[in-house]
Amino acid sequence: MKLCHGIHAAVFLLLVLFVAGCGGGNSPEMELGGINTGDVLDGLLSRTFRALGGINSMESAKAAVPQLQAINDDYDDLIYHIPNLSEKGRADMSKKARKALPEIQDMARRINDTPGLSAILGPSMDSMVEKIGLLL
Repeated sequence: MKLCHGIHAAVFLLLVLFVAGCGGGNSPEMELGGINTGDVLDGLLSRTFRALGGINSMESAKAAVPQLQAINDDYDDLIYHIPNLSEKGRADMSKKARKALPEIQDMARRINDTPGLSAILGPSMDSMVEKIGLLL
């Protein structure tokens, strides 16, 4: 339980840092069909942090799996549309993903280093790291 509390605190801190550093200001070059893909990525990252921040037991980790799978599916959708962005839009997306990737990698490492949580959440986290890497 103490270990899960430590992960919860780390995720909360990362969420605060993310909101302070990434909120708003996405360029119009990131828009596709009236939707700003930068806002979409911000939302996906926020959902990831919230989902992981709610984990305080093995049961809550198991309950988070479908939510994390849905988030991964949404990353797939975003990745699919990235080639349709302008060169500047892709560069802006890459910059945003590059900024978030170390924090996501750190969360994945913590989960993979935690007995029990690794088996439950490791595959979802590894997939997220890979997908964010595709946005670079």
